[in-house]
Amino acid sequence: MTWRVEVSAYVFDRVAELFGEERGPDGQPSEYDFVSGPLAAAIRAFAAFDELTIALGPSIRALDVVDPVFGAVVFTAVAVGDGVVEIAGVAVDDDYWEVIGDDPIG
Repeated sequence: MTWRVEVSAYVFDRVAELFGEERGPDGQPSEYDFVSGPLAAAIRAFAAFDELTIALGPSIRALDVVDPVFGAVVFTAVAVGDGVVEIAGVAVDDDYWEVIGDDPIG
C-alpha cells in the first residue's frame, strides 16, 4: 500500500525557524534547501509507512535521514487516517558533524 503523506504545520514552522527563507551569507542552507532535500526524502520513505519499523506504537514511525548538507535528521510520522500519514516532528542533530569529524563513514 502506498500512503498519502502530509506534513504538519509544526514541521514547516520548525524548518522555517531553523533555516530561514534565504541562504546565509556563508552558504548556510535555506528552508527551501531542507524541504527539497531531507523532507522530500522523508515524504518518499513515509509513503511506504507499513514497511518502516514501528517506533512508539503501531501508528508511529521514525525515520533517520542522513543528508550531506544537513547531517542527521530524524522525522516522526503518525498514521492519521485511512491511508494517510502525517509527518508530525523533525529534529536536526546539531552535533552530527562534530561526532563524525572527518570520517565519512561515521
